[in-house]
This record gives sequence, C-alpha cells and structure tokens, in this order.
Amino acid sequence: DTGVPHILEHSVLCGSRRYPLKEPFVELLKGSLKTFLNAMTGPDRTMYPVASQNKQDFFNLVSVYLDACLFPRVLDPVEGPRILKQEGWHYDVDDAEGPLKYKGVVFNEMK
Repeated sequence: DTGVPHILEHSVLCGSRRYPLKEPFVELLKGSLKTFLNAMTGPDRTMYPVASQNKQDFFNLVSVYLDACLFPRVLDPVEGPRILKQEGWHYDVDDAEGPLKYKGVVFNEMK
C-alpha cells in the first residue's frame, strides 16, 4: 500500500475556499458539540462521517466538510504541493550536518 488514498483523505481536509485555514477542523472542534467527526479511507472509497445532536452544529460541520470535499486547497497550484508534502512525506533536516529524515502526517501514522 502506497498510502496515496490516505494522503488524499488528509489533504482534502487541509482548508478550502470558504475555510482557508491550515487545519479548519482543529478550529471547528474547539466550539463544536459534535458526537462524531472523523474520516476513513477504504480500498475503494473515502468517507467523512459527521454527527451532532445540535442541529445548527451539524449544519456547520457539514458545511465545512462539503466545502473541503468540493473546493479543497490541495487543488491550488501554490498551496497544493505544500499540503501534499506536509500530509504525505517529505525530507527534513534537523541540522545541516545531520542526516535527512522522512517526515509527514500520514507517513508517521503508517509507521
């Protein structure tokens, strides 16, 4: 497994047209009454389930998810490559004399 679907799952949630934050869901969760909020990728689909017992909160969560799915920042020609490197994997150096290290959100999850 290359992890590409999982990388795309994460990358889609890294901001959108209406919510151009690096991590809009982190900000959203600070004031949400959600009962469930997650993302899951299987072999042939990605799901972004959401639930809240508060009607307005549910609509707010759905609004953020829909905008992320329909207008993700990962499609931006400038932001997209940065987002993919952040979520997938990239080389990093702690000091100029040190070795290159692999880093990335999904890379760390898949270790």
